[in-house]
Amino acid sequence: MKTLFLIGIGGTGMRCLEAFVNTCAIGMYDNTEINILALDTDLDNGNFSRLKTLVEDCYQKIKGYNKTHYALQDTFFSAKINFYTFTPDYSDSTKNGNFEVLSRFPYAEGDKKALAEILLTPQVREFDLKHGYRAQTHLGSLLMYHSIIDEVTRNPHGKLAEYIQAVYDSSEASDTRVYIMGSVFGGTGASSIPIIPKAFFEAVNILNPGKKLTKASFGATLLSAYFKFTAPDDDLRKKQKIVASSKNFALNSQVAMMFYNEDFTVKNVFQKFYMLGTPSNDFETPNKTNETITGGALQKNDSHYIELLSAFAAYDFFNTPVEELNQIKDEKKGVQYYYRTVNSNGRIDFKDFVPAVKVKEFANKLAALVALSYIVYPEYNDFAAAAQSGTLAKSNNISGYEDIESQEVAGLKKYFEMFHFGITPEGTITDGWLRQLHRSAGGQDHFLFNAELFGVSNLKELKKFEFNKNLFRPDEDDVAVCTFKTSFFGSPFDSFKNEFVKQSNTDSIQYKIEKLVKRMYDTINSLYGF
Repeated sequence: MKTLFLIGIGGTGMRCLEAFVNTCAIGMYDNTEINILALDTDLDNGNFSRLKTLVEDCYQKIKGYNKTHYALQDTFFSAKINFYTFTPDYSDSTKNGNFEVLSRFPYAEGDKKALAEILLTPQVREFDLKHGYRAQTHLGSLLMYHSIIDEVTRNPHGKLAEYIQAVYDSSEASDTRVYIMGSVFGGTGASSIPIIPKAFFEAVNILNPGKKLTKASFGATLLSAYFKFTAPDDDLRKKQKIVASSKNFALNSQVAMMFYNEDFTVKNVFQKFYMLGTPSNDFETPNKTNETITGGALQKNDSHYIELLSAFAAYDFFNTPVEELNQIKDEKKGVQYYYRTVNSNGRIDFKDFVPAVKVKEFANKLAALVALSYIVYPEYNDFAAAAQSGTLAKSNNISGYEDIESQEVAGLKKYFEMFHFGITPEGTITDGWLRQLHRSAGGQDHFLFNAELFGVSNLKELKKFEFNKNLFRPDEDDVAVCTFKTSFFGSPFDSFKNEFVKQSNTDSIQYKIEKLVKRMYDTINSLYGF
């Protein structure tokens, strides 16, 4: 079993982690244990909350409610995910709740005093840190570094210390990779990506005096400007003291790239940087209030396809031969940079995410999970709940799942609502992660699957959509356009139930919910011929 370490920082990092969890759900990480650290200054951030729901209320319940989880293979949700969070506490102004306390520090005279006054302007000394560093990266790096060191020192048995200790223990035993995802144009991510390895090095020495974290490899996504939000007005600036503005994101990205290209320490700690961005930052989450959201529960930005690209940059790093990473270290040439381009027509294809030898695997796995969303969603087919309740035992000879925990079935339902679509009491379709990615790519046929799949807007249309024939784009060149037939009077759901009875390869799996998921996985793959 492989063990991997992944860190998402700030709002963008949370959405990148969300994309990564979905790659685990489709089965890209068989026989793998993944340790995820979600690091954000804003505990109430809507994207932070969404990620937490996705992992704890969905993914982990599908692996077994209140059970020990195991990594599996050849199934959905195959990876085992351990979820850690860390949020610096800035609620107390005496502990940097704002920087007013810093104005009283006894700085030395002369140049050092002048430099401190430049960095610590009156506005910076007074703004509230609860919603993050707000593009003040020079201060965010300082505070995040010391927050990590302080937490490990004060709480050596806490979750952050446990995560860092796990990195060290793994590095002493085997090849260990740590991948970091976040933006370079904003606040928390831009502040924290450069200092995470250094903070971990110091933390390891605190937890294990005299020991060094020298064997782990580090990689990161450097995500430049790709979205915008409502510009702050003068009243908000006066009230908040410091407010980030998306009009500066492109410039912030350029300055950040100059830093990463020149800083000696950063270049020699990381082995690989993956540079990602879009030609413009016109993408904007619908905002009905036209207010500038600085953080908190209301900051729940829609997902973007570039976050899935970031997740697959991590996939590339995790699958890099160890010899290649060691060569980068040994030759001391500094970090290696990688880029990804897409078609000039704006169309996003499967080949844009993975190497050529993995395109078919990725396309089939993602398509299979999309197909399953039509099979299990309540108010539509609700196969999992029907199997648990026993209603399929007589009509379809499907039994043995009656003792599945209700929380596990609820987690499966909630997952597909977040992954693909939900249905309101009025029968309208809500956009999950996949539909948001389609919209971010420009809609129409620009994103991976048949445009008809994303055009469904209500329950009536949903029931008419033939997912057995219309998942892939008709002119798809990268992969085979797989379909399956139904009987003359039958439906795709009927075909699924008939094929499900024929599948039985679940003896090696312990929990009933995972047996059910594995059998559904085999059924869909058999129907489509994946």
